[in-house]
Amino acid sequence: MTTSREMVLIGGVVKALKDRGSWTGETHIQKAAYIAKVRRNIPFESEFVLYKHGPFSFDMSKSIVHMLSRGLLYTENNPGYGPSFRVSDSLWKALNTRLDSFYSQFEAGISSVSSALARKNVAELERVATAVYVMSNFSNFSLEEQAKTIAKLKPHIAQEMALGALREAELIR
Repeated sequence: MTTSREMVLIGGVVKALKDRGSWTGETHIQKAAYIAKVRRNIPFESEFVLYKHGPFSFDMSKSIVHMLSRGLLYTENNPGYGPSFRVSDSLWKALNTRLDSFYSQFEAGISSVSSALARKNVAELERVATAVYVMSNFSNFSLEEQAKTIAKLKPHIAQEMALGALREAELIR
C-alpha cells in the first residue's frame, strides 16, 4: 500500500521536474526519486533495484498507478513517447497540509536533484542514476574502477561515458 507520505514525495518530484521544464515521464520520476533518496536522504519508502535501464522501483511504479487512480496524478499524451505525468495541485496540497506540510522539509533536496535531471534524456538519466548506484554500492572503488563496474553492469555504456556520468553524479550532493 502506498502511504500518504510517499504520495506527497512522489508528487513533489513530479512538480519539481515539471517546474524545471522536464517532460516528466516515469523514467524522470524514478531516477530523480532514486537519486534524491540516495544522495539527499529523502525518505522514499520505495525500494530500488538495478534494472535494465538503471535503478528502478517496482514499488514506485505501483505507487504512481495508485496516485493516478486517486486523481493525485494525471497524464498527458506525447505522440511517439510515453505519457507525461502532472500533479493535481489541489489534491496534492490538501494531502501535504493534512501531513503538516511534510514536503517542506524535503523540498530543497528534491528541487536540487530535479534541477540537475529535468532536461536530460532517458539515456543520460540511466547513466547518471547508474553512476549514483555504483558510487553508493562500490564506494571503496576508485573512480576508474567504478567506471569499469558501470561498463560491466551496463555493457552499452562505454567506460568513457561512465566516467563522465560518475563526475556528473559527484556534483549531485
